[in-house]
Amino acid sequence: MEDFRKIFTGLKRAHGCTYVDKKGADGLKVKGKSFVKREVVTEKHWEDHLNGIEPSLGIIPINEDNECRWGCIDVDKYTLNHKEIINKIDQYKIPLWVCRSKSGGAHIFLFTTDYVPAKLMRDKLMSVSAVLGFGNAEVFPKQIELKSQDDTGNFLNLPYFNCKNSTRYCYDKSGQAVTITAFLNSIKSGALSPKQLQDLKIERPPSEFDDGPPCLESLTKEKLDDGRDRVMFQYRVYAKKKWPDSWADKLDAFNFKHFVNPFRHDEITKFRKDNKDYGFKCTEEPMCNHCDKQLCKTRKYGIGTQSLFPQLSDLQIVELDPKIFRLNVDGERVELKAEELQEQRLFVRACMNQIHKFPPTIKPKDYKDMVSLLMSNPEIIEAPTGATKLEQLAQHLENYCTSRTAEGATKEDMESGNVWNKDNNHHFIFTHFYHKFLHRHKWTEKYDITILWLLEHCGCEHVRMNIGKKKLSVIKLQQFEKEQIKIKERKFKKEDAF
Repeated sequence: MEDFRKIFTGLKRAHGCTYVDKKGADGLKVKGKSFVKREVVTEKHWEDHLNGIEPSLGIIPINEDNECRWGCIDVDKYTLNHKEIINKIDQYKIPLWVCRSKSGGAHIFLFTTDYVPAKLMRDKLMSVSAVLGFGNAEVFPKQIELKSQDDTGNFLNLPYFNCKNSTRYCYDKSGQAVTITAFLNSIKSGALSPKQLQDLKIERPPSEFDDGPPCLESLTKEKLDDGRDRVMFQYRVYAKKKWPDSWADKLDAFNFKHFVNPFRHDEITKFRKDNKDYGFKCTEEPMCNHCDKQLCKTRKYGIGTQSLFPQLSDLQIVELDPKIFRLNVDGERVELKAEELQEQRLFVRACMNQIHKFPPTIKPKDYKDMVSLLMSNPEIIEAPTGATKLEQLAQHLENYCTSRTAEGATKEDMESGNVWNKDNNHHFIFTHFYHKFLHRHKWTEKYDITILWLLEHCGCEHVRMNIGKKKLSVIKLQQFEKEQIKIKERKFKKEDAF
């Protein structure tokens, strides 16, 4: 267990929990659930995971110093041929480990012998994912920096849950499942040093497109039978950059060389007619699966200075009042209010303020669709204890009732802002509590909302009470137990009379 814990070390202050899908008594599938728990990862968490006791353990690879010792490409497809992935990795001689995920997809791991910057790990794995054809897959760590002590990052479910009979195992070179012992031993001998990771280069085979977008380079290794329109459009942008005066003459050769079913002559005319200058379609299939944005920027006829809308992923909603929305923007963490996520203009401003980026404006519908997709599957983060407005109000209420209670107080004293105790109940006038106590403690909620919360969530009730000649509305609630502080008697050493 110690070796397993060591290679998957990550953030200490929080971890992920996952309950897997099961079948209920009626035979119907019961959807599992995943969430982040703000607790230190203990030895028992590791033991339960390896022994198959739910919830399974998820670790956040980026630690408190924004460093990590492992990263992962999460390929979330159910029809994968894991042996084909292993063969492709061998072609490029990259030290990676392929594991079966709980859903039958692939977790492609990279390990290091010591901590490396999260940005370095992420950048290398982004390049690896592109060359393997998984450029659109999630890459862990999902962020290069945590925003604060409250930021928990994103977790990955670990392999070898129920290690003696696991379905989340690693494959060897021949595509066979291996035991956890063999998995750990292979990492000990194969993990990269920080310098080796820094120097790691993905050697791409020679290509006629090595001066253009890496996606064209990868897609044209074999003849294409799908996505002809989009690939031809991508090539058209490249050709127009490289041969500004004769680009239209190059389309036929590309058409017949790289498509299983080439366009007819009359079909390809539509690409020649339009003489406008367009940008590359990096986010569309199939290009996005082979996109290496950083490498493309260095290519003579790549994206260059073309401004691309960033990849938005991994929405987290922190259950505060009001809620906080955390988002990865090309791997950088941005913290938003609801209106900043809702409105593209405010989102751009938040990016400028926080990560010093200026995303281009896209069509309102495209932005709306993007946000809708994010909101369809957010990760909910519980607020720290005592952080919600209701918890704060409850604490203020207790402090007020226990600090404003005086021995021998009468109900008339309530008009002066004191609390009157009778029959194990506190009594007070809300106006004094709201204006003289809560406001002094920087309470910002409105008068009517505050009193509603007291009645609905804090065990309070409204009563009418005669005070002198007046009949006033009074808040009544069960008396709090006031902590009795015992002062230890100090004993002094008797002084010597002489």
